[in-house]
Amino acid sequence: MAWNSSFKLLFLFVFVSFRFATPKAQQVPTFLAQDCPSNGTTANSTFQINIRTLFSSLSSNATANNVFYNSTVAGANPSDTVYGLFMCRGDVPFQLCGQCVINATQKLSSDLQCSLSKQAVIWYDECMVRYSNRSFFSTVDTRPAIGLLNSANISNQANFMRLMFDTMNETADEAAIGAKKYATKQANISGFQTLYCLVQCTPDLSTQGCRSCLSDAIGLLPWCCE
Repeated sequence: MAWNSSFKLLFLFVFVSFRFATPKAQQVPTFLAQDCPSNGTTANSTFQINIRTLFSSLSSNATANNVFYNSTVAGANPSDTVYGLFMCRGDVPFQLCGQCVINATQKLSSDLQCSLSKQAVIWYDECMVRYSNRSFFSTVDTRPAIGLLNSANISNQANFMRLMFDTMNETADEAAIGAKKYATKQANISGFQTLYCLVQCTPDLSTQGCRSCLSDAIGLLPWCCE
């Protein structure tokens, strides 16, 4: 999905599941997707060197028991300035968060297209890393975005969608007013199935900005996942 300055990029996790979660045997971050537009820089340019400096800063701060961190690497020429951040899912342990950010920055560095992009975002199940040549901190955006489907069947689709929207909106209300901008809830679908909801914004967003983002994401659920 192409970047566009008129887009608003959504920095949050919205997760809906109706299966019982099973613990992972190993603490290994799970890659989901990445978006690296082709409007790139050149190898070993000042901008690319600043990206490496940014990645080093993000990785070191992720291993220092932070779950959210943003940083700016200023260039002598404003066009060489790089803005970046990472955010880990609110329930991810510190050690796994740090490993996820390290994996994410390494993958962005090693991918041929991403390594030469002026802006990129990468998603893991446990974290998100983003950088850009423009400042995006504390702003509400909804692009780029990804939708991942659970292929299990629901017998009563209409009832499920009503329950899902009600529970997701309750979860979003709680997340928006919290300091961590993170919340989870669960609801009974039937005697055999449970709905699990998780939402999260970057904590630098305002209450109104976070809730607006979450509303947009929840509104897209029928489009991607009904």
